[in-house]
Amino acid sequence: MERAAAVRRARIEALRTLRLAEEAGDTDAASRNEFGHAVKQSYRTSEPPASALGGAAPADTVEMDVDDLEARALAEDRQREAEELDLTNIAPRRPNWDLRRDWEARQQQLVPKTQAAIHTLLVQRVGAREADAADVLANEA
Repeated sequence: MERAAAVRRARIEALRTLRLAEEAGDTDAASRNEFGHAVKQSYRTSEPPASALGGAAPADTVEMDVDDLEARALAEDRQREAEELDLTNIAPRRPNWDLRRDWEARQQQLVPKTQAAIHTLLVQRVGAREADAADVLANEA
C-alpha cells in the first residue's frame, strides 16, 4: 500500500512539473511527457470526456420519444372506433338530454326537503281530521 502511495506521489509530482513547464512555454516538455498528451488542468466540476465514460447509454432524443407515436395513435383510433360502434352510443338522444342530466343533479338536493314537506302536510291533515271528528262527537253529545 505504501508502494502504491509512493507511485501516486511520483506521478503527481511529474504532472506538476510538466504542467509548470508547459505554462512556461517549454515545447520540449511535451516531448518528454511520459503520459502521452498535454497536461490539462481539470477541476472537480468538469465533465469527463465521452471516451472515459465507456458504454454510457445514449441520451433520449425527440426521435426516440416519438418512435412509436404513430402506432399508438392508430391503436387509439381503432379502439375509439370500436367504442363508437356500441348500439347505446348510436341510439338517438332526445334534444334535452343534457338539460335533464343537469336538472336531475340539482333535483337530488331537493328530495329531503320535499319529503319533509309531504310529512308535514300529512301530519296536518291527520290532525285536522281528528279535530273534525272531535267536533262532530262534541256536537252529538
